[in-house]
Amino acid sequence: MSPEGPHSVRSLDRTVAGGLAWAAGAKFATQFFAWTFTVITARLLSPAEFGLVNMAGFINVLTSTLAEFGMGQAVLQMPELEAGTVAQLNTACLAICAAAYGLLVLAAPLVAAFFKSDQLRLLVVVNSLGLIITGFQSVPYGLLEKDLDYRRLSLCESIAVLLQAVITVGCALSGFAYWSLVVGALAGRTAGAALTYYWKPVPFALPRWNEIRAPMRLGAHIAIGRIAATAYAMSDGVIVGRMLGGAALGAYQMAMSLANAPAEKIGLLVMRVTGPLFAKVQKDQELVRRYFRIVSESLSLAVFPLLIGLALVGPEALGVLLGSKWSAAAGPIRWLAVFMCARTLSVLFSQVLVSLRWTRFNMFVSLVSFVVMPSAFFVATRWGTNAVAASWLILSPVTVLPLAVKLLHATQLRYRDFLGMLMPALAGCAMMVAAVMAVRLWTGNGHIPAVAAVAVQVAVGGAAYLGFLWVFYRNKLTRYIDFLLGLRRGDAVLSKAES
Repeated sequence: MSPEGPHSVRSLDRTVAGGLAWAAGAKFATQFFAWTFTVITARLLSPAEFGLVNMAGFINVLTSTLAEFGMGQAVLQMPELEAGTVAQLNTACLAICAAAYGLLVLAAPLVAAFFKSDQLRLLVVVNSLGLIITGFQSVPYGLLEKDLDYRRLSLCESIAVLLQAVITVGCALSGFAYWSLVVGALAGRTAGAALTYYWKPVPFALPRWNEIRAPMRLGAHIAIGRIAATAYAMSDGVIVGRMLGGAALGAYQMAMSLANAPAEKIGLLVMRVTGPLFAKVQKDQELVRRYFRIVSESLSLAVFPLLIGLALVGPEALGVLLGSKWSAAAGPIRWLAVFMCARTLSVLFSQVLVSLRWTRFNMFVSLVSFVVMPSAFFVATRWGTNAVAASWLILSPVTVLPLAVKLLHATQLRYRDFLGMLMPALAGCAMMVAAVMAVRLWTGNGHIPAVAAVAVQVAVGGAAYLGFLWVFYRNKLTRYIDFLLGLRRGDAVLSKAES
C-alpha cells in the first residue's frame, strides 16, 4: 500500500468518489438542456446547414488534437515538472495552436474545393478560432486535473455546454443560420477556457528546448496516438459511405451510435474521473493495481449487461422503435455491441498505460491499427455492413489485446486475476443470455405483439442478471450499491466496492 498509509488512501477514495458525483451530476444536469436546445436548433436550421458546419468541424477535430500536442496530458502525467517548465509549455502550446490556425487559414480554400462549397472558406477560418482557445486552456486544464479539482472541472464543462446551447438557439432565432452553430460553440469554449484560466492562471515563459524536451516528447506520443485512433475509428464510416452508399452508411452509423451509447454515457463518465486518479498514484504500483481492479470490475458490471443485452434484443427493438426501414442496422448492431465490451476496457488500458509512461507503446498500437483496420474495412465491404462491423471484433487482437497484455505485465497482474475481475459480469451475462433465449423460444410463436415480446425479453434478461449476482456475488453487489448510495449522501468510499 502507499507509504502514506491507509488513511490517505481513504481520503483519496473520498476525493475520487466526490469527483464521480460531481461529474455525474454535471453530465445529467446538462444533458436535458443540451438535448432540448439541440431539438430546437434542429427545427430552426436545415440538415444542409448542420452538414456544412460538420464539414468544417471534421478537419478541426483532427487538427485540434494534434495542435494541442498533448501538453495538458504532459502536465497531468508528469508531476515532477517545475512551475517554470509548465510556463514554458504554456507558451509552446499557444504557439503551436496559433501556427496550426495559420495553416488552416491557408488551407481553407482547399477544404472548400474538396467539399465543393465556397461557404466553407470563411467558415473554416472562423470555426478554427477554437484552436487559439485550446492553446490558452490546455495547460491550466491539465493542472486542474492534476489537483483532482473535480468540482471546478465539472462546473467548467456545465457552464460551457449551457452557454453554447443558449447562444446557439438565440442566434438561430435571430436569423444567423448555420453561423449559429459556430458562434455558440466558440462562445461555450471561450467561457470554459476563461474559467479554467481564472481558476488556474499559468504565466508564459520563453521555451527552452532542453527543459521542455521530455514533456514535449510525451505529449507528441499522446497526440499522434490520438490522431491515429480517431482516424481509424472514423474510417469504417468513410469506407462504408464510399463503397456501399448513403443508405448503407446511415444504417451502419445508427448501429454504431446505439452500440456506443452505454460505453459513452457510463464508461467515459468514469474515465473522466479516473484519468487524474491514475496520474496521481502512478508511482505506487499497488495503488495502481487496486484502482485498476475497482474500475475494471465496476465498468464490466455496469456496461457489459447493457451491451450484451443490446446484442440480444437490439435487432428486434430497432424494428419496434424505428420501423422496418432500419432493418439493415440489425446485423451490425450485434457485432458492434459485443465489440464495445472490449473497446470500453481498451480505453481504460490506454489510460493507465499513459500514466505509467508507456505512451510510445500506445502510439505504436494506434498506428498499427490505423494501417490494419481501414484495409480490413475495405475488404469487408464485399460482404456488406455486417462484415464491416464484424471486423472490429475479429481484429480486436490487434487493437485491444496488445494494450491488455502490456498493462498486465507493467502492473504485474496475472491473467487469472484479471479474468477474476470480469467473471461476475461475464457469468451474469451468460445467465442473462440463457434467460432471454428461453423467453424467445416461448414468444417465438407470435402469440404476443412484438413490442410486448421485446419488453418481456428486456425485463427477464435484466432480472436474470441481477438475480444471478444477488445469489452468487451478493457481497460484491451490495458493496457497489452502498457506494452508489453513498454518492448521494456524500460519504461514498471506494473501499466499499472492494472484495
